[in-house]
Amino acid sequence: MTTRGYEIARWLMATLPSPGDVSADLRLTPDQIEFLADLYRLDGSRYVHRRASLSGAKGIGKSPLAAMIALAEFAGPYAPPAPLVQVAALSEEQANSTVYSMILELVRANDRRVASKLGIDDGRGRLFLHGRAGKLEAVTSAAGSHEGERTSFAILDECHLWTARNGGASLARTIRRNVSKSGGRTLELSNAPELGLGSVAEATEADVAAGKPGILFAARRPSRLPDPEMSDAELLALLDEVYGDAPWVDTSRMLAEVRDPSVPWGEAVRFYFNSPAGGSSVLVEPAHWDALASPGDIADGSRIALGYDGSYSQDGTALVAVTEDGRLSLELLVERDANDAPDWTVPRQLVNETVADVFARFDVVRLLADPYHWRDEIAAWAREYGEEIVLELPTNSIRRFGPAVDRFLAALAAGRLSHNGDHDLRRHVLNARLLRGRGSAADDGHALYTLEKPGPRRLIDAAVASVLAYEALATTAPPEPEREPMVAWR
Repeated sequence: MTTRGYEIARWLMATLPSPGDVSADLRLTPDQIEFLADLYRLDGSRYVHRRASLSGAKGIGKSPLAAMIALAEFAGPYAPPAPLVQVAALSEEQANSTVYSMILELVRANDRRVASKLGIDDGRGRLFLHGRAGKLEAVTSAAGSHEGERTSFAILDECHLWTARNGGASLARTIRRNVSKSGGRTLELSNAPELGLGSVAEATEADVAAGKPGILFAARRPSRLPDPEMSDAELLALLDEVYGDAPWVDTSRMLAEVRDPSVPWGEAVRFYFNSPAGGSSVLVEPAHWDALASPGDIADGSRIALGYDGSYSQDGTALVAVTEDGRLSLELLVERDANDAPDWTVPRQLVNETVADVFARFDVVRLLADPYHWRDEIAAWAREYGEEIVLELPTNSIRRFGPAVDRFLAALAAGRLSHNGDHDLRRHVLNARLLRGRGSAADDGHALYTLEKPGPRRLIDAAVASVLAYEALATTAPPEPEREPMVAWR
C-alpha cells in the first residue's frame, strides 16, 4: 500500500507556521508524521480508513494537528474540487474554540500569509475559497439541521464528551452518513474515555477492539496502568512515555496536576495518562474491580445471601449470591436482545426455576429483592422459603437503598469483596453510576447515594443485585458457634 501522508506532511511544513510560535516554521514530530502516513494510506485509489480516531493526553497537540489536517482537506494538494470541511462540537462556544480557533490563527497569522497563499476568504465567519466552491465551517450538535450535507471531511472534537443524552451520538451518526455520500472521512479527537459513559470515543474504541474495518485508531498510552500508590518517580516515568513525542510539555508540571487533591484519580488517569478509566461518579474503578478477581466458583452447600433486581421488559434481571467472606457470584442474568419481539418480557419461569435451584444448592440465609414488577413472585418465595428469609428492599427509596450502597462502597474500598471475573457482572458493575439522593443523609450527616445507568442500554441490574446481596449478608445475624458438649459432673 502507498500513502499520500508524507507528501501532505511536506506540504503542511512548507505552507503553515508553527502553532506554538507563528513567527517560526512548522516542524512536525515523528508521531504526527506517522499518523498522517496512516491517515492518508491508499488501497489502490481509495483511502484505507474512512474513520480515524486520535486519542491523546491533555496538551499533547491534538487540536493543532487536526487544524492542519482540516486546512489540507480544504485547500491542500489532494483536496476535492468543492470541499465541505466541518469542525463539529457539542456547543457553539466549543465549536469556535480549540480546533476552529486554531485554524483561524494559522490562516490569519503573519498578515494573513496563508490565506493569501491558498486563496482563502476568512472574513465571513466561515472560510471560503476564492474563485471556486468550497467551505470550512464550525457546526454544533443540532444534528437534524445538518442532515443531507455532502461533507468531504469532518473533525469530531472532544468525542469523550459526546453521548446520547447531549446529542453527540446523534451528531456523530449524522456526520458519518453525510461523509459517506461523497466518499469523505471523519477524524475524532478525544481524551481517553470515561468507561461506561457511553460516549462516541468509548464506542469507537469498542469498534476497534471488535475488529471493525476501516477505522484508524491512534493512542499513545503508558506501559502499565498508573496507580495513586506509585511514587512520583514511577508516575513521572509513565508521563514521559505518554508525552514522549511532545517536547513542549513539562511533565513535572503535569505530575503536580496529577497529585492535586482536587483532581479525582479517574480524571487524572484519563486526561494526563490517556488511559480509559471510570469517572468521579462511578461505583468502582475498573482497575480496582479487576484486582478483586480470583478464580473459582462458590461451593455447593455454602452459606450465602442473595440479591435480586428484576425487570418487566426493558432492563435486565439479575440474581447475585455472596458468601460470608464477601465472594460475589452472578447466578442469573436475563437481558433483552435487540432481535427480541416488541412484546418480549422477562421469562418468569426461568427466574423461578433459578431461585429454586439456588435455594436447593446453597444454605441461603436471606434474599433481598427489589419488589417493582415482582411482588407476586417475591410473596411466593417468602411462603416457600420463609418470610424471615425473603424480604423486599425497594431500590427507588434513597432512605432504604442508600445505606446499602454506602455499605457496599465501604466493602469495595476495604477489599472485603471478591468475584470470579465474570464478564457480565463486571460490565454491569462498571456501568453503575452513583446518584446523590436529594434531601437525605446518613445518620452521620454524609450524603446517601443510589445507583443509575449512564445511558440507554448501559445496564446495571447485576450491580444493584450485588448491593442487595451484600446488604442481605450484612443484616443477617452470623451463625452461632458450635458449643462444646456439656459434661455432667457427679
